[in-house]
Amino acid sequence: MSSADSASPVASGGGHVCRVYGDEREWAEAVARFVREGLERGERVVYVADVHPPQAVDQVLRERGVDVVAAAGRGQLLVQDVTDSYLRQLPFDPDVVLAGMRAACEEAMGQGFPGVRIASEMHWCAREIPGVERVLEYELRLGREVCADLPVTGLCLFDGASAAVAELPVAVHCPHLPSAPAPQAHPARALPLTVSASPDGPGVRLHGHADLDTRSSLATVLRHVARIPGPVVHVDLAAVSFLDVDALAQLVSATVSLQRDGRRLVLQSPPASLMRAAAMFPDECDVLEIAA
Repeated sequence: MSSADSASPVASGGGHVCRVYGDEREWAEAVARFVREGLERGERVVYVADVHPPQAVDQVLRERGVDVVAAAGRGQLLVQDVTDSYLRQLPFDPDVVLAGMRAACEEAMGQGFPGVRIASEMHWCAREIPGVERVLEYELRLGREVCADLPVTGLCLFDGASAAVAELPVAVHCPHLPSAPAPQAHPARALPLTVSASPDGPGVRLHGHADLDTRSSLATVLRHVARIPGPVVHVDLAAVSFLDVDALAQLVSATVSLQRDGRRLVLQSPPASLMRAAAMFPDECDVLEIAA
């Protein structure tokens, strides 16, 4: 890892970050450091493998000084395939995965471990896995429903190609820990529209701009918003510089959809561009609920 990584929440314990690695050496160094730190802290460490066979992960750890046999023998280290974890049940279901993660952490704490570290290869997000469209929902809920009240430290691993396909799930992580990604990768900080969990309750906060280039991204975010439980869901637009008419139409459609279920969508701090566009279509936009 680069020197900048030493100050990350991964090093200090707790939190949920990601790593986009450029080559196998960077992957191996990131994995070995993450696992070694967890073992030294007495935590249970789980590695979920996808593109790397579990045997290859074991070998990388041994080559970098981790006593894999001893750690596994005392139940402190588990290396498993993604088909025994995230993809054990298809379609991918965040409800099932998050519940399982909470249960695994509580079990580990019951056995005397102070916390759990989970490193996950997320390359499967770039494949046509049933339910993969709910990965953004999973990433946004993970911090709120697991990491917020349990001693879980998560590290999601992407290579350049998988990060390019799963742009929004990558961008959700805070901080984002980019290495030197492959040319086709898109670092989160460079994306025109990104999303994070709202700090003020159920909802999301958008960052960037919503126009022709980001229509599909906004549609993905609003599909997640519709799944957020509760009578009121917030979409914070304070960090959005511009929304075009199509983005406005998507927000109207999402509002109407929630209202049919007896729920409310509240737009917070919209930019002037949204207000101007809404004034052009007063009848259609009358359904919007806007908070300053």
